[in-house]
Amino acid sequence: MVYKENVLKERELDTDKKKVLLAIFLNILIVFLQILFGFIANSISLITDAIHNFQDVIGLVITLLAIVIMSKKPSFEMTFGFLKAESMAAFLNSLTLIFTLTFILHQSILRLVNPEEVKGLYVIIFGFLGFLINLFSALILKNHHHHGHEEDHEDINIKSAYLHLLSDAFLSLSVVIGGIFIYLFNIYLIDPLLSIAFSLYIIKETVPVLKGSYRILIEGTPYNIDLKHLIDNIKRHVPEIVEIHDIHLWSLSSKDIYFSTHIVIKDISKSMDVLEKLENLLKEYNIGHSTIQIETTDKKCDIVH
Repeated sequence: MVYKENVLKERELDTDKKKVLLAIFLNILIVFLQILFGFIANSISLITDAIHNFQDVIGLVITLLAIVIMSKKPSFEMTFGFLKAESMAAFLNSLTLIFTLTFILHQSILRLVNPEEVKGLYVIIFGFLGFLINLFSALILKNHHHHGHEEDHEDINIKSAYLHLLSDAFLSLSVVIGGIFIYLFNIYLIDPLLSIAFSLYIIKETVPVLKGSYRILIEGTPYNIDLKHLIDNIKRHVPEIVEIHDIHLWSLSSKDIYFSTHIVIKDISKSMDVLEKLENLLKEYNIGHSTIQIETTDKKCDIVH
């Protein structure tokens, strides 16, 4: 039975990889075409959309990386596996993206001051192609089937990638609308205005990713957990704990949160009950890995869990 479940899981992971690889290939294709014809059409908004689609490629690569990590087991050399690879890729991608978009913003502002002719037909065609590919890629990932009662790590990653691609499809659609105005009415200012709007939006969405990935790399506390609030909750809901100290809270990926601490209790016979209460409380904060050392008030007994 266990063997059968493992085979099914391997097949599911292999299917996920194929879906994500197809989405990566399609997005690389549209990035290449949009940059090429963005220069031909002299459209900075089409180039900005290409850069945003390139961000999708990196995001999909990170998703693929997470799926591959699911199939790799920790070793004696890499006891945590390769969990931080996700954050390293996200940090480098976000940092590069912000620098690139700052340059695009500068060019867009110059284009506002000195408008240039834009070939609207190319903007319409390749903006619409970007819309179709993003929408198709999103639908591919949407067809991912969830197994069991809870979403797996790869399910969450794929859902995130699906929502990102879906939102990008509508950004590409706005490029098409801008292209229509340029083609019909020769309103060339729409092109840099769209580029500025897209750049500011992408930067706004990228900064939290940059900060979050940096925090993971330096093993800071996760942004979504207030450690003081967690400690107060532990004291409130687990009254058997007399003292809590040597507290550490960190994450190795966007989903793997670790917690370690020393707790002092009066009655060592209640240690298992205390551990169960504490672990259930930590699960409410999505903390799935905990190391808790129990000490008695006379410091004579230690239990490591």
